Amino acid sequence: MKERVRRSWLIVPAHKTDLVSQASATKADVVVLDLEDTVHDTRKAEARQKMREAIQLIRNSGSEVFVRCDPDFLYADLESSVYRGLTGVLLPRITSVEQVQDAEHTLAEFEAQRGVRKPPPVGEILEVDEARTIENSLELHLSLDTGRGNWDAPKLIQASPRVRSVSLGRADLTMDLRPEPEGDLHLMPYLMQRLILVANATGVQPIGAWWQSASRGLVDTPQNTYHAAATGRKAGFKGALCMRANQVEALNRGFTPSSEDLSQAQAILHAFATAQARGLSRAVDHRQFIDQGIAGAASRLLDLAVACQATDQAKLHPIEGA
Repeated sequence: MKERVRRSWLIVPAHKTDLVSQASATKADVVVLDLEDTVHDTRKAEARQKMREAIQLIRNSGSEVFVRCDPDFLYADLESSVYRGLTGVLLPRITSVEQVQDAEHTLAEFEAQRGVRKPPPVGEILEVDEARTIENSLELHLSLDTGRGNWDAPKLIQASPRVRSVSLGRADLTMDLRPEPEGDLHLMPYLMQRLILVANATGVQPIGAWWQSASRGLVDTPQNTYHAAATGRKAGFKGALCMRANQVEALNRGFTPSSEDLSQAQAILHAFATAQARGLSRAVDHRQFIDQGIAGAASRLLDLAVACQATDQAKLHPIEGA
């Protein structure tokens, strides 16, 4: 199954029509319509009423659409959100297999009732007679916001084949694990590295950026966002969440290989191919040993660049209603 490019995940409150409209113009890879902590309990009914129209607006703009549900109101949130154009569901505060499976079963119920399937990548058309498979079923993204959730991450990810990506809830984790007196949480680098390891071992996408301890994270400046994204990509993250429209371009740029990255990758592949032509198993380039593993990484980097370019091009001419 081909991995989709999802560098930027912009979270917007579903009840704020102006922000939803703004999000549709950002060219984010993913827009997350929020029904959870950015929507007060008194506005949740209003937000749910606006979901179907918001999903279609965002999808027609060229972005994938996820909904962030409130675990305390999961059924009501999914009932208002499982419509054509939706790609997946972001589940926060996940700590048990039962939560994941409950979401899976509820999704399946609404998919069957409404004939909903995950839309294809932007720019492609979903065939009407395409059989339902796990690949075209709506996805689950798990936000691991507690120590318990992180400890049980492998078990939670494997609780459903719908789980395709995971992230950390930085602010909630800090509250749950208690920051040091100066407000920092020195466990965060370890938790980010562990998330990348677990995600790769279980075959899902790790979503996050390498935020500095003093940064504002999901509401940081474009410059800080870019540096967190570029560092995060090198660490192994595939994309990151944000809550400000002006962070989207920085995330897209940071998670896309730079021209310098591409030049280095091409040089590595050239040196390795030259060595192989001479019957050697590895090459030496600027005192760097280049073996099959390093050449493979360079090749994957070039593939990522091509995929990023294709994603950006598709968003320029999305297929309405696809």
